[in-house]
Amino acid sequence: MKLKKTAFIAILGLNIGIYGCSANNSSTDNNVNTETSTEANNSASTYTDDVRELVGMDHGKRTVRIAPDVRISHPELRKNQANRFIVMSKKDYYLYVYEGQGADTVLLARYDCAFSQKKGNKQQRGDMKTPHCTMTNPFKITEIKDASSWVHDFGDGRGAIKSYGNYFLRLLTDPHKGIGIHGSTNNEESVPGRASEGCIRLKDEDIIDLRKNYAFVGMKVVIKAEDKDDLPFETRVFEKQNIKRLRHLDPSKTLSNEQIQKAPIEFKTTK
Repeated sequence: MKLKKTAFIAILGLNIGIYGCSANNSSTDNNVNTETSTEANNSASTYTDDVRELVGMDHGKRTVRIAPDVRISHPELRKNQANRFIVMSKKDYYLYVYEGQGADTVLLARYDCAFSQKKGNKQQRGDMKTPHCTMTNPFKITEIKDASSWVHDFGDGRGAIKSYGNYFLRLLTDPHKGIGIHGSTNNEESVPGRASEGCIRLKDEDIIDLRKNYAFVGMKVVIKAEDKDDLPFETRVFEKQNIKRLRHLDPSKTLSNEQIQKAPIEFKTTK
């Protein structure tokens, strides 16, 4: 695949600001469950006004791209697998791996990710949406499959191509089937952004890192809705560990499905 030069100019030409978060220093495992059950949206952080969603054509389909961030991965911080869990932000295009450690919650890893072509909670098969959930009713990993030889036909003229990276982490997202976290072979330019049929894409090297160092069958997975900001425990973790990020979008300024369909085309991906 080849991304036209204008797309790189549009993406690299952004003046990208880096912002942290501010809040209290500590969190307990009980606080994680209690505070997030209300789905509070009280982050005091500064939004990144100079990073925005770009709309383009990816093999004939409208998709969204956003400026990529650096990967964070600290397997040396692991202590207890049983207390490890994933939280994904559909608004900010991140997958976070956390671990409860006594009186603290620790960020172990962060990856860029891509979600479905359309925003909103999945309602039915083929609606091109990624399901979301809450901390009190999370999804979970039910299988970890070798997907290195798997192919998929997106109906865009490329035929059946390798599309999943090395692993497919199947999620229990009842009543919806076939949703998982996987790599992005032949589609890496879509990460971070919106381009999938419902699954969550990571860069190929990141799905390897996630599988090798953090993921396990039974692991809890939370996918936040597009209008949900940082959860209270996340704000404290970012402050305590001094986590910087390129993307923290104001939910009132992100693109709706209607705006995505009407937006001018800013990049085009071809074979």
